[in-house]
Amino acid sequence: MAHRRLVLQERLTAIIGSLILLGLVGLSYYYSIQLSLLGLKYIPSASSPDFTATNVTLSDFDTNGLPMQRLVAERVKHYSDERMIAFGAQFYTLNLDKPQMFIRADRAESMDALETIQLIGNVTATRAGTATKAPMSFQTEFLNGFLDTHLFETTYPVVFQQGKDSTIAQNGMRYDNVSHTLHLNGPVKTLLNASHFTDSSQ
Repeated sequence: MAHRRLVLQERLTAIIGSLILLGLVGLSYYYSIQLSLLGLKYIPSASSPDFTATNVTLSDFDTNGLPMQRLVAERVKHYSDERMIAFGAQFYTLNLDKPQMFIRADRAESMDALETIQLIGNVTATRAGTATKAPMSFQTEFLNGFLDTHLFETTYPVVFQQGKDSTIAQNGMRYDNVSHTLHLNGPVKTLLNASHFTDSSQ
């Protein structure tokens, strides 16, 4: 009987020892995995955004802290290489020294942190009138904008309107919102409003 009790004690001791050893092995494995994970760095894929946001407003300020231009979008995707895609985009100029511009498009893309911007799909731009010039607007399917210089250009067909006159340029245009100059690429067709002219026979 004593011999049987001794055998049971030895087996129980062996089982407890095995469980303790198994626990130590599991604990060591757990900590080794944790240390490996701590050493990992997340490197986002160039094809997937590092963040997305909805109802976004991005403003650009001058050296005096005054707002110069603003981009508003329904949804924005930003990538680790500084690319940005904005859906339902609206662009405003806010510099009071220049005629204000408002541009909207289905999508806006920038490859260089908004130094330049490409507006794509149903692009409509309007510029406020001045003391000597009527308000201006144009429509196209693509517009490339250089935001630092307020220069906008496209090689797509564009419909330009100033006052009641309208012009269609089949090969695009180049518009400078600083010098207020517009270069249309032909063929160009212009429709002048008849109210500009008077009847000389009267």
